[in-house]
Amino acid sequence: MTKIFSSITKIIQSGNINQNASCSEVLEIAYGVDKEFLFGAAISMQSIALYNSNVALNFHVFTDFIDDDYIKRINGFTQKNVNITVSVYLVSKELAKTFPSSKQWSYATFFRFVAFQYLSETCATLLYIDADVICKGKLTGLLDIDLTTDKFAAVVRDVPFMQDKPAKRLNLPGLPGNYFNAGVMFLKLAEWRKRDLMSLAIKMLADDPLHLKYKCLDQDILNILLFEHCVFISNDYDCFYGVDYELKNKSDYDYKKVITEDTKLIHYVGVTKPWHDWVDYPCQKYFFDAYDSSCWSDVTLLPANGEKQFQVKSRHYWKNRFYFSSIICFAKYRVMKFFRKYVGN
Repeated sequence: MTKIFSSITKIIQSGNINQNASCSEVLEIAYGVDKEFLFGAAISMQSIALYNSNVALNFHVFTDFIDDDYIKRINGFTQKNVNITVSVYLVSKELAKTFPSSKQWSYATFFRFVAFQYLSETCATLLYIDADVICKGKLTGLLDIDLTTDKFAAVVRDVPFMQDKPAKRLNLPGLPGNYFNAGVMFLKLAEWRKRDLMSLAIKMLADDPLHLKYKCLDQDILNILLFEHCVFISNDYDCFYGVDYELKNKSDYDYKKVITEDTKLIHYVGVTKPWHDWVDYPCQKYFFDAYDSSCWSDVTLLPANGEKQFQVKSRHYWKNRFYFSSIICFAKYRVMKFFRKYVGN
């Protein structure tokens, strides 16, 4: 897949690994993000650094946007933390445009495919995590997983809802009950390259241009490509929790029923992310632990952007008795919805 390599237009590297350090193991970790999720990826990296000083960490960030400020902060991050490197890979706009988007998912979700293919030349194993995943424990247990030529992907089963209609939609016997979430994946990359899974993924996309079959886009495709090649691991490595769950929770501390002492990676699913400026719940403490100690601590939390975010922001404000602000946000949501439906983007 020479196109993939030629579509990486720039690589920015920061930090170094001390070969004589006490860290005997190296964990390779990748993110695939657009501009909107770069901030989340930064705090995710910091959270991993907080809990994993016993291993060397090589971070790989695949994105189609980068600026000088982000590079400056990356340099600060690697200077503050020994035995950490960060490599930023700038994906060409042309390649990014070949990947589809939906209302729910950005084209950047497909950058994980680019990461798997590109890094398969240099990395034996790779932990891919979404930018909305925050670490609160040691990840060295992943390095002890016995990945083989047949079982070469360690994943976590998705929530029960995703085992029903989404998994059945793909019409693959045995998949319902074994449909995994692609937000956290630990792969033996040689098998990805040997089986030419990148080419197969692109062909599957081309065969479904209207996304009638692969409605969950890259996650659906990965579930088909890796079917029967997965090792299912504890959901402590991909603990699903949404800040929007707080809209229905009776107590601000109900999150402790889900996020436990054994949880290692929290996947903040849903519209509202812990870095949004309209929420402040105890369940976000793990994000703020990393944020406050990071080189991004002076960056303001992100405001609402788009129809769906203003709708959910309105609901959070109402729950927290900011009634006037809630009404304003709801009005903005309705105006955006009107223009989308009757005027066009």
